[in-house]
Amino acid sequence: MCEEKDTELYNRLWYADQDGEVEIGIDLRLYNKSGSPTFDQRDNALPVVGTVCVAATAFFLGGWVWGIALLVSGVIFSLSTLNIWLMHRLRLRTLVIGRSGLPGWEELWTYGGVSLRRKGEEAETNAPLQDWRAFAQRLPHESSYGH
Repeated sequence: MCEEKDTELYNRLWYADQDGEVEIGIDLRLYNKSGSPTFDQRDNALPVVGTVCVAATAFFLGGWVWGIALLVSGVIFSLSTLNIWLMHRLRLRTLVIGRSGLPGWEELWTYGGVSLRRKGEEAETNAPLQDWRAFAQRLPHESSYGH
């Protein structure tokens, strides 16, 4: 019975999210750590390894000026544009788990670093200390969304 109620509340949350009535916040610093359900070591290691390899190749083929220039350029690119893209991928991976069903949502909520807010409101419900079910109970039933 309890799982049935949780499924119904999750469905309310899912439909409200799909219709843009709910904003789901993700603490990307927390999810970009080992042990997180959506952490991917490759996302953090590949930019560093790639930058070092390109800089080393440039150093051996073109000299120290080219090596240093590409190393500095790679670091700036990694810290700016690439980091934004990688955090976007992390957020999407996290939302995919949360939107995949009740088990995925409960995994994220138990891990923490997730917040819920109704569109236009400032009050947040934060995981894992607050109750997402109480938040979802205040949402309209899924049939209210016209689905």
